[in-house]
Amino acid sequence: MKVLLTHGYFLNDDPKEMEIMKPYVPLGILYIAGYLEREKIETEVFDSTFQSYGLQLAYINKYQPNVIGLYTNLMTKVNVIRLVKSLRADEKTKHIKLILGGPDLTYNQVDYLNTGVDALVIGEGELTFTQLVNHWGKNPNQKPENIDGVSFLNIKNELVKNKPRQKVKELSELTLPARHKVNLHLYLDTWKKHHGASSITLSTQRGCPYTCKWCSTAVYGQSYRRRKPQEVIDETLAELGLRDGGRVAYNMGGRVGRAYGGGFGGIEAAVQTVKDRDLKE
Repeated sequence: MKVLLTHGYFLNDDPKEMEIMKPYVPLGILYIAGYLEREKIETEVFDSTFQSYGLQLAYINKYQPNVIGLYTNLMTKVNVIRLVKSLRADEKTKHIKLILGGPDLTYNQVDYLNTGVDALVIGEGELTFTQLVNHWGKNPNQKPENIDGVSFLNIKNELVKNKPRQKVKELSELTLPARHKVNLHLYLDTWKKHHGASSITLSTQRGCPYTCKWCSTAVYGQSYRRRKPQEVIDETLAELGLRDGGRVAYNMGGRVGRAYGGGFGGIEAAVQTVKDRDLKE
């Protein structure tokens, strides 16, 4: 099975972001890509951020995946739905299995399924998406009735919500994001050109103590699970190409910073871990 992961955000179509120029790598689909790679499933990522809709369609036609996973949210759903309808209308791509994931799905499941996608991943995506791919690899015409965390339409066009997926309790069981699947230099260079320094994002937790319906609560529920500080530091060093004794900067200010600082095992623990590794702040 060949899998393609992509999303519907195009920087050049976002005039406000073109003024701000602080683009972020799509960590969600890169986490899934890393998990699929560990399971020996052929996976590619088309990061649309610095691309165009036309190039996205051309890539899909050339790669011809068996399954496409699309991340969608409130900002990108119009582009995602446009892509779904284009793929369904084209003889060369209408056979591809289409899976949607993201926070906007939870409260709009029927609307999204009626666009022509095969299934929605509700909640955390790594295990659910992998099971869907394996299921269709063996039974391409069978509905995913026994996979937790999936919603789909049955033969009567009725919504079926499978049992919710249990949340990953120990985040160290997950793979790191497959950042090698995207061109990181486009992000790093953009930040440096417009703000004087490059920036890279990491996930220090899953869930959030707040209750915004449009954000992570729709995916993670009312949960709050932290990664170990040393694991986050290890990931930071790996992505920056540093070793102990290098230099690292971190920003945990504001409301989001309080949530994410807590997810880091507490800001104090984060700072202590940096010092223990002989890193310069």
